[in-house]
Amino acid sequence: MQLLRIAPHRLYFFSGMLAILAMFGWWGYRLPALSAGGLQTHAMLMPLGFFPLFILGFTFTAGPKWLAMPDEKRGFVLAGASYLTGVAAQVFSDISGLSWTGLVGSLLMLLAWLGVTLRWAGICGSSAVKDRWHGWVLLSGMMHGAVALFTLMLVRAGLSQYALPTTALAVFGFLLPVFLNVCHRMLPFFSQNVVQPYQMWKPYWLLATWVVCCELIVIGQGFVIPVMTATGAAGLCLSGMTALYRWQSHRCLNNRLLAMLHYAFVWLPVSAALLLAQASGLNTGSAAVHGFALGLMGSMLIGFVSRVSFGHSGRPLQAPNWLWLVYWAAHFAAALRVLASILHQTVLMQVSLTIWIIALLVWGAKLLPVYLQPRADGKAG
Repeated sequence: MQLLRIAPHRLYFFSGMLAILAMFGWWGYRLPALSAGGLQTHAMLMPLGFFPLFILGFTFTAGPKWLAMPDEKRGFVLAGASYLTGVAAQVFSDISGLSWTGLVGSLLMLLAWLGVTLRWAGICGSSAVKDRWHGWVLLSGMMHGAVALFTLMLVRAGLSQYALPTTALAVFGFLLPVFLNVCHRMLPFFSQNVVQPYQMWKPYWLLATWVVCCELIVIGQGFVIPVMTATGAAGLCLSGMTALYRWQSHRCLNNRLLAMLHYAFVWLPVSAALLLAQASGLNTGSAAVHGFALGLMGSMLIGFVSRVSFGHSGRPLQAPNWLWLVYWAAHFAAALRVLASILHQTVLMQVSLTIWIIALLVWGAKLLPVYLQPRADGKAG
């Protein structure tokens, strides 16, 4: 366990893996007795339960390099342990019915997140690099995450009448901008390293468009203004298709690790189109939000975390057959969940969840030991 203290990605990815297994296991326990209260809890906890830990693993591994700053060596053990404990308290609260543990858990999550957000703000502010746009966009997303966690705490405290819309903040104000920010910077970079010749394309108007569209959706979803949601969704759909074309995604599919990122990005225009349909009055249920959360971010998470885990453990940057199967199982499960919302079929939800749990168990069984072992190449880190 001492190796978890060596580098941020070890601790955060290890904690994130435990959290994602706990959250999906909890939902597997809750889904058969589906209720309105359970759905509300699910909508609040799933986005905030595990994604943030993985985001921190990537942020404090790659982020300082973006900004030409020293690697982060302080405080990440306390932050990761506190956030994971908070997640565990949330799950225990829902299962046991002890509401006070949910409140304590949400407070732990909020305090841990505020600490890492302030630390990232300090890194961005101290950097002498001129191009800090990706760092600032990441900080903006983290601040939205802090507001979402504060809102979760209000709900847990019985003050939901004062709470902002947690799910809209968490998915469209926090997670989606962060994922798109990383894609904007890293997909062209990774593609250039594999595909030759390759012209990198990452204009800042594209990143700005994504940030603005996400904000429009937060406002539109949170305050029930369909025209704002529709405008943001249309912008994401069109810009997403443009990015797929300009990134030459069709040329990036022979390398599995790279293909995983490009295939995952296809979910952006698809999910945005579903959201546009919903905002236009079609009854698609929660298809759009699950397209974003499970399709885009879920499959992208598997791709990015696996890539970083292999690279920073001294292992070959190759996707073995087991990972390829896990990845496509996640896509299939995400598609089933989207269909379940459109067709209003609970059985498809259960099948989707079962596939997710099996895929995540395999993923966790393969990667959790990696974080507890020295690097395969003998290097530090």
